[in-house]
Amino acid sequence: MRRWGGVRRWSQHARGGERRARARAWTILPLVALLAGAGSLSPAPALAASCAVPGATSRATPAATPGNGAASPAADASIIQVEEKGTPRAASLPARSAATPVAASESIEELARDLNAVANALAACISAGDAETVTRLASERVLGQIYGSSVPLSREEYIAIASSLTPVPTRIVSVEQIARTADDQATAVVTEIVANQLMTAEWTFEPAPAADRPNGGVRWRVTRERELPVTPPSDAATIAVGIDDHAFTLDTTRVKGPDVVLRGTNRGADDHEMLVLRLADGYTTEDLLRASGPDLPKEVTFIGELPVRPGAEGTLALVDLQPGVYTLVCLFPNPEGLPYLAEGLEATFTVS
Repeated sequence: MRRWGGVRRWSQHARGGERRARARAWTILPLVALLAGAGSLSPAPALAASCAVPGATSRATPAATPGNGAASPAADASIIQVEEKGTPRAASLPARSAATPVAASESIEELARDLNAVANALAACISAGDAETVTRLASERVLGQIYGSSVPLSREEYIAIASSLTPVPTRIVSVEQIARTADDQATAVVTEIVANQLMTAEWTFEPAPAADRPNGGVRWRVTRERELPVTPPSDAATIAVGIDDHAFTLDTTRVKGPDVVLRGTNRGADDHEMLVLRLADGYTTEDLLRASGPDLPKEVTFIGELPVRPGAEGTLALVDLQPGVYTLVCLFPNPEGLPYLAEGLEATFTVS
């Protein structure tokens, strides 16, 4: 699920109270781990990062057997995951219409292969900027989440937004804890690197509408994503960031890379973000404030972003940073609609 399907959208800053879009477009790496419940599976074969609805795998359908990863939910209930961080809650499944049927006897190995294929295809399509195919692999809820919104986006809205934004490379690191939560629902914990930001989330998969699979193919699509706490590399350097309404305070401004963790504490009264950027030589934050359009200027590279609410703490884990100077800003709007950057909410740190 791309949670930033492309680039950091400045236009999202106008949506006060919603999670701002951090960019995410997808490039693909082989999935390095697949776990089924308590038992682990062998890694799935590396998949070609092609942007297309994955084709159906030719295979015999085995009989359902105990321990194949299938859950035994009540007839009309399942586990519904909310997008906020937290624990699952039991709820009735909403009615689904014209969905591609799912074979209840699909083994956990087959399920892992299919979810692997869908995740890779979705990543490849976002990386390629193929918005139309993205809409066949993700629900309208996820299309909204890609741009940091809790409000679903229609296909037409998503395609219009995606066409104006530059994709941000994302690598899928692992797909773990694959489980069937109902005959027509499955989940997996996905760890990925978005630009340079390490992230972990639970993805929910459900059958795609039959109209999106006119020629067959893997039946699943991504229908929601719930962010989970991330575990930074154990040897990452750490910067403690105090966030006030008009300034960042860093306990150090020089760290050894390539992995750096920013641990922010919002001491202000408003929502803020830790948005890390790499500016081209000669380009300044004043130039950034003067820039227009929904996309970041070409002189600015998105590195990572994390919103932090008043009184809260947040961890922004950055990996594979090249040596150089990085700029930390907050582009969230103040009550007058101006970015907090204009009030001095910026800082820099150097990675060696």
